[in-house]
Amino acid sequence: MIKTDLIISLIRSHVNGDDTQFKRIAMQMSAAEAKAGHSLVASSIHEAINSAIRIQPLKFKSLNAEMTDLLMIADKRYSMKDMVVSFDIKNKIDRVLKEYIAQDKLHKYNLENRRKLLLYGVSGTGKTMTAEILAHELNLPFIIVRTEKVVTKFMGETGLKLGKIFDTIASIPAVYLFDEFDAIGAQRGMDNEVGEQRRILNTFLQLLERDSSSSIIIAATNNVEVLDKALFRRFDDAIEYTLPERNEIISLLKEALCMSKEVDVYSLCDDFEGMSQAEIKIVCADAMKEGILAGNDITNDMIRSLIKQRKSLNIKIG
Repeated sequence: MIKTDLIISLIRSHVNGDDTQFKRIAMQMSAAEAKAGHSLVASSIHEAINSAIRIQPLKFKSLNAEMTDLLMIADKRYSMKDMVVSFDIKNKIDRVLKEYIAQDKLHKYNLENRRKLLLYGVSGTGKTMTAEILAHELNLPFIIVRTEKVVTKFMGETGLKLGKIFDTIASIPAVYLFDEFDAIGAQRGMDNEVGEQRRILNTFLQLLERDSSSSIIIAATNNVEVLDKALFRRFDDAIEYTLPERNEIISLLKEALCMSKEVDVYSLCDDFEGMSQAEIKIVCADAMKEGILAGNDITNDMIRSLIKQRKSLNIKIG
């Protein structure tokens, strides 16, 4: 039977609006029931907790205007089956999922699950998609931290905003993505670095180290070379994203061009070399649209023409 003091503590945490404490007590109740052999009751409590987490986005309606300006609830369009990356990256993401699901078991042995991730690499290779997938697979809200709104030129303001964001991270379990993270994590002591940038980074490092929430925190950047080396020690895992290799390009083409009968995906691999997963998908989508509008099937020549256009655009932009 569940202890009376746990029930009282549960009620108090609910009345006080302390969702982190509420979840912690509920998990203790679930563990106690499981230990007593009441597996059905333990499972029911655990499912109720997960259901509560799934409706957490509703709480954002009660946040003040400043916080809704800094945080954006985003759609979760992808699952693990949509991810086309290296075997090593998939294994690392799968490990994050497994550890999060089994976090209570790990906590019994004073072990923490991986939930602070640094993702870096070429643009369009799947960093943001990874954050979406983690949110989707774990039934958590996916929240993007609007870095351009966080970092300001006014002394001390960015640090205050970061503090409020981490307060939200502690109170509302979710997957939080700090995109374009180099705006926050640039090296201290760079030639063009000013004192305020050093304070911003120090504040972030302190907040990240103190964080013990149930949220997953993801920092993503295309410019890893400018990041301060101290950051790598503060994250549970740092994952490098690279351009797709031949087998990954084939997988992308087979999925994106599955409606075409004329295209030979194997002969197109060399043409797509040097392009990111996102760019490959854009070219394939453009080919599909051209074929539909013209009333013709897609051909290798059509796709090669679109590849040249895309690579030419990249050269002009670069």
